[in-house]
Amino acid sequence: MVRFFMKEAFGKDYFYGKRESNYSNYDSIDASRQFRSVVSFIKKENVRGKFLDAGCAFGLLLREVSFFFDELYGCDVSKFALEKAKQKIPQAKLRLSSIEEPLPFQNVAFDCITALDVLEHTKDLDASLGNLVKKLKKNGYLIISLPIEAWPRKLFGPLDKDKTHISVPTEAKLVTSIKKRKLKILSKKYFCPFPFLYKIPFIPVEIEMILQKITEF
Repeated sequence: MVRFFMKEAFGKDYFYGKRESNYSNYDSIDASRQFRSVVSFIKKENVRGKFLDAGCAFGLLLREVSFFFDELYGCDVSKFALEKAKQKIPQAKLRLSSIEEPLPFQNVAFDCITALDVLEHTKDLDASLGNLVKKLKKNGYLIISLPIEAWPRKLFGPLDKDKTHISVPTEAKLVTSIKKRKLKILSKKYFCPFPFLYKIPFIPVEIEMILQKITEF
């Protein structure tokens, strides 16, 4: 299992080979559908300024929100993914970095941070969440999604082939970490990512949460 903690686990085979992941072709993701709720929130609330996508992969979300923000940033542990992102969204400032480590960005700098299907890849979910919150401005938004341990996972869990999903918390444990970081929960949605390119609503296999930072630090 140690090798899955290494950055090399997220190479070409991860995004295209369906080897130890759920993807056969990451390029086939319909970004407008996949990130519809995130983009809708940003548009509705008129969120502007500086945006960071943590775990940006090929930069698909960065491209979707590029019309709204003055500055775009992304980070990922995958060199392969970042090379693809540079092609898709060349104006974004991209960094090779893990959210398990202190992020190479100024603290209290971002108006909106997304970490979609990222936290479950970390050994210490609580610490990784804290690393993200440090980079967020007061009243800034953090949007996360990740699998949770709930009854549907007993049915759909075997379909999850991703060996790097090493932190799958209960919702209660996740909420504890959120409250510890002084984040306000603005909304939450449940969905089942089946067949991993579409979101079937209301089934609590994964959770998407929109959070707001209510303190300076």
